[in-house]
Amino acid sequence: GSPPSSPSCHALVRRVPAGGGGAVEGELRLRRPADGLEFLAELKGIGAHLPAEGRRPLPPGALRRVLRWLERPEGLTMTHHIAFGLFHKDGAQPRGVFVTGTDTGVGKTLVSACLARAWSAAYWKPLQTGLKDEAGDTPTVAALAALPAERVHPPAYALAEPLSPHAAAELEGVAIDAGALALPATDRPLVVEGAGGLLVPVTEDVFIIDLIARFGLPVVLVARSTLGTINHTLLSLEALRARGLAVAGVVLNGPPNPANRAAIERFGKVRVLAEIPTLSRLDAESVAEAASLIPSFDSVFP
Repeated sequence: GSPPSSPSCHALVRRVPAGGGGAVEGELRLRRPADGLEFLAELKGIGAHLPAEGRRPLPPGALRRVLRWLERPEGLTMTHHIAFGLFHKDGAQPRGVFVTGTDTGVGKTLVSACLARAWSAAYWKPLQTGLKDEAGDTPTVAALAALPAERVHPPAYALAEPLSPHAAAELEGVAIDAGALALPATDRPLVVEGAGGLLVPVTEDVFIIDLIARFGLPVVLVARSTLGTINHTLLSLEALRARGLAVAGVVLNGPPNPANRAAIERFGKVRVLAEIPTLSRLDAESVAEAASLIPSFDSVFP
């Protein structure tokens, strides 16, 4: 057999409709199947178990000879060339971004306020927990970004305990219907803020990363600028790309650290959109100053 013909990264870019735009990145991944069954499963997964047009299927004898290579110490290595990217057609821009973090407390709410202020965006946090200890992120962002009421959308679920949405909902006897969550209508960019990190459970079988995929928004990943951020940020980027999710960029929060920024951009193959320094005070004026560090919406999504 032979794998089906697939377009190259350059060919994919050429297929963008006139008036549209986008970007494609390529990545080579090497896989060493553990045994013959895994090898055959990989072939089937990419369609190589079917003969290409004009080609005969691999005869059983030849296939057995190939499988015997798997019994040797050096085994076989399969090379996959994977392309991933973000496209928009007819000049249409993405409707907004989903703001998530490498961890809890990395500054998602502050960055969401900065994005909303910089982009004159609307704001929505679909899942809010911890209301027994605080007013919640929605009024905080509204105040910090000086948002008028029509640009602030209330949470779909507002829960008391400072836990994951799944755990907080269980304690209150609330059943979260993740399938019913839908982006609010808005005539401007929408900043959607998640809860915690990517693998925070929303229900028994839905995580924050599943909501991101369902909403179809590119991700702004918020990370600390300090020690440990490289590992946490690269792990989060790996999880997003494994799901084929678009990453608009990373925002680093905390004291500027040029070495960490360079490492994240180099090894994460991602753009650091901005570095938000530690603010001496947290109010609308300081957020307006920090928002000036955010690139324009049109430059992030040209």
